[in-house]
Amino acid sequence: MVDRTAQAMWQDYQFLTKEMMKFLTEQDMDLFYNLMNQRERLQTIIDQTADDGFKVSPEGRSLLTEIQQDSQNIIHNLQLRRSSSKRQHQVSEAYSGLSTAPISRMSWKR
Repeated sequence: MVDRTAQAMWQDYQFLTKEMMKFLTEQDMDLFYNLMNQRERLQTIIDQTADDGFKVSPEGRSLLTEIQQDSQNIIHNLQLRRSSSKRQHQVSEAYSGLSTAPISRMSWKR
């Protein structure tokens, strides 16, 4: 891999985070998870790279704050999506239980 600065890698991390949000909003979960895996691999590389003081610089702090806010938005949207899916599942289960129960107890005698 070409030697890259911490700043360049954090900017790539920010790009991946924004793309994750975009595809989460579009409900393209395959692409979302692909981007998430790329971001995790990049995080490992960032952790092994010298920082050169970027994270404490004004530009670095601003970028990291933006990344943190975007990550919080992703978490919030994932929680909403999970809650919605859970609610849909519960409704589906309720209707499937209602549709079979009365029929199975019906008396076919006249």
